[in-house]
Amino acid sequence: NGLPTDQGTRMLTLLAFVVTIVIIVAFHEWGHFLAMRAFGVRVLTFSVGFGPKLFRFTDKKGTEWVVSGIPLGGYVKPLDAREDETAEGDPGEFSSKPAWQRVITYAAGPVFNFILALLIYWLLMVGFGQSRMQAVVGPVAAGTVAEQAGFAPGDRILEAGGTAVEGWRPFYNELILHLGEKEKLPVTVATASGDTAVRELDTSPWSADLEKLPLDALGISQAVLIGEVVGGSAADQAGLLAGDQVIALDGEPLSGWQAWQETIMASAGQTLELTVLRDGAIRRFAVTPETVTEAGQSFGRIGVAMGGIYQQQFGPGGAIVAASERFVEQSEVVWASLVKLVTGKLSLDNLGGPITIAQVAGESASYGIASFLALLAYLSITLGIINLLPVPMLDGGWIFFGIIEMIRGRSLPERFLMAAQGVGLTLVISFMLLAIYNDLVKQFS
Repeated sequence: NGLPTDQGTRMLTLLAFVVTIVIIVAFHEWGHFLAMRAFGVRVLTFSVGFGPKLFRFTDKKGTEWVVSGIPLGGYVKPLDAREDETAEGDPGEFSSKPAWQRVITYAAGPVFNFILALLIYWLLMVGFGQSRMQAVVGPVAAGTVAEQAGFAPGDRILEAGGTAVEGWRPFYNELILHLGEKEKLPVTVATASGDTAVRELDTSPWSADLEKLPLDALGISQAVLIGEVVGGSAADQAGLLAGDQVIALDGEPLSGWQAWQETIMASAGQTLELTVLRDGAIRRFAVTPETVTEAGQSFGRIGVAMGGIYQQQFGPGGAIVAASERFVEQSEVVWASLVKLVTGKLSLDNLGGPITIAQVAGESASYGIASFLALLAYLSITLGIINLLPVPMLDGGWIFFGIIEMIRGRSLPERFLMAAQGVGLTLVISFMLLAIYNDLVKQFS
């Protein structure tokens, strides 16, 4: 019946990693390639991956298309007199092209990463719509910064840092943007009693340990909100209503729908005491999950659906606006995270490498195609922004030098460019080795 669970997971992780890297790298290099072809540059090689060549063919224009065995990057190699002296004077030679053409060529890679992300978000909006889970607080862990800030079950988050918040995902984004800051994050909530209050949230516990989930680190849990109640079901007979918030089960605080669902399914025929928040008041109900048998397995069911979910559907036009908003939102998160790493507000220990990417890609793929595509878009944005940094060896470095050349009206000295390239190569390799080291530490710690 297929692969064992652990082997299947490893295979999914590896496959998801390879697909992720191949797609975002191929799109990036395709941008460079199309710009070169547009400016009459002769492209010698288009490679996805490094190392031994697994597959290759040469097209009519002399470009060798290659898929190599190590899927950790890729490159487009143009005819360049700096590498081949015999190419000097050739109309298809790259380094002799006007500076503005070279700037556009270098910028085309990151731009295509952004186009890929926008396209993915558009497809997600059209195909799946946009779901948002209402940001309502469940039980708050004792002794945590959330309790110290005054958070309580039933608080519905309205704003964070002065930005309106519609659901948990925008709230997570605001937490990321606030990482490493010394000031507390002001969070405006509507309380269970209907009042409005501001909670001053200290985000340092998550900044200090990004391995933890943000809500776990801060002591906040997502509320278990009851949606539709099936007529005649165990929940209906017990008196539960749509809009109820379950905050405890048999006296134990309940955090998250998954924990609630697992307990119900494991408690067929057993009477459970529910502590419910309704209209700002605490109520208690006894419910006995009925036994249901499907596909030869028996489990408990009480007949309720998850509540607090907003589902938006988009046509092709509306999806463009929604996709653009998601793109801007995620770009802000990526850029803020990079700035915090560079300025020291976040530890470089948080820098992740290929192992981290593989694990996240595999986990996202296990949740379904929509989750995997969302990760693909996020990583494509990340690759695009990183490549625009003004660091030699990255596209941004060559763009920067090209702009200087355009301002000066003449080329920069070759010795300077070679020295800058050496410094950039050292920086890039150092960060890659640090990322791999962090991955290994996480794996064996």
